[in-house]
Amino acid sequence: MTTTKYSISAANRITGKSRTTITKHLRSGRLSYEEDGQGNKLIDASELIRVYGDECDFSREEGSAPDSLIATPTGQGVQSEVNTLQSQLAKEVAERERERAHFRQQVEQLQEALKLAQEGHNKAMLLLENRTGGRGEWEATLKALEERIANQELTAKELKAAHAAKRNGGDLKDKYWWQVVFGA
Repeated sequence: MTTTKYSISAANRITGKSRTTITKHLRSGRLSYEEDGQGNKLIDASELIRVYGDECDFSREEGSAPDSLIATPTGQGVQSEVNTLQSQLAKEVAERERERAHFRQQVEQLQEALKLAQEGHNKAMLLLENRTGGRGEWEATLKALEERIANQELTAKELKAAHAAKRNGGDLKDKYWWQVVFGA
């Protein structure tokens, strides 16, 4: 089984302890470490778990949870928790995508409804403008109709008077017989 070693900065992220505190624990011997060829201090994952226990969160060290750590008794729950969180995150992402698609569809429907409403508004405005712009035409038409009715009334009165005169025979004396017969 391979062991995983972490630098002081990585141990800081995993445990949440400051680098100064970790360095003090290294100097005092509370934490054991090894040095690499360049003199950097490396702390074993099992050593971090031994000293800090539940305070260790290896998920803080992005993608660095090794298989050997997962196989340890205290690390067995870490991998299952990571898998659970990943599946929950994937479900949430899928749900948000569905919501976004639904909202986009609603926005498109509302934009279309707004467009139709604006077209209706524009048509109504044109009708109103035509009615107010053609008001003089309506008035002129009404006046013309009134004049025609008045003329028809005068013509009817004249015809009545002419018929009355013909009945009385006043016009027939001045006309020749052929004018009376042919209506001239």
